Amino acid sequence: MSKFANTPHIRLDPADISPYVLTCGDPARAQRIAEFLTNATQVGAWREYHTFTGEYKNLRVTAISHGVGGAGAAICFHELFGIGAHTIIRVGTCGSYLSALRAGSLLIGTGASREDGTSNVLAPPEYPAVSDLDVTLALRHATQARADFKYKLGVVRSDAAFYHELTPNPHQLWADVGAVGIEMELATLLIQASIHRARAGGIFVVDGNPNESAGDMADYNPHREAVQRAQNAAIEIALDALRALANS
Repeated sequence: MSKFANTPHIRLDPADISPYVLTCGDPARAQRIAEFLTNATQVGAWREYHTFTGEYKNLRVTAISHGVGGAGAAICFHELFGIGAHTIIRVGTCGSYLSALRAGSLLIGTGASREDGTSNVLAPPEYPAVSDLDVTLALRHATQARADFKYKLGVVRSDAAFYHELTPNPHQLWADVGAVGIEMELATLLIQASIHRARAGGIFVVDGNPNESAGDMADYNPHREAVQRAQNAAIEIALDALRALANS
């Protein structure tokens, strides 16, 4: 893995981060992750990239936000890998394609469709976006330890646009193929991790089902109490998975 100290977007030095990283889209969620850490310090705040480093059960951990969409997230991941990150778990939200998994449930991505609009520039489109097996198993084990949340493993869609405007979004087609949900950045992370010979995966909190909602997403509400509770659980699960990976 190449090392370089030039991170003009996330504005971090190698000493600022842990090799074990949790990423999320929302800067407020990065700060929320930091609340689960001891001795957490904000080490970066530039554009959408807000970074905190602290400790979780004696493991040094970094949390950073990457914004919405593959292009900005790819910058974040590239610069993180360049300064020493080697294990990244994305803690995000998603729409579920499974009627049994309602808002507040969890999905663990075993891989992602490459509709993110960015990964096709990074690597040939025929190359699959696959989650690291050890990361996936660590997330599953940590999730199984919590009986209070339903969860499912499977391939998710990484879509380039949240609002498709005039272009129909074939949610049901992908559900019929077997995709378990939809989000926006996992494929970008997985391809970057593969290029940099690093480990990556993702756990997602369900905040709705696009096959059951209005076509214009007018009834979409990711701020419900059940979603907020599940986000706390997903953070704890991801942190426990990082610790297990560090000790394996």
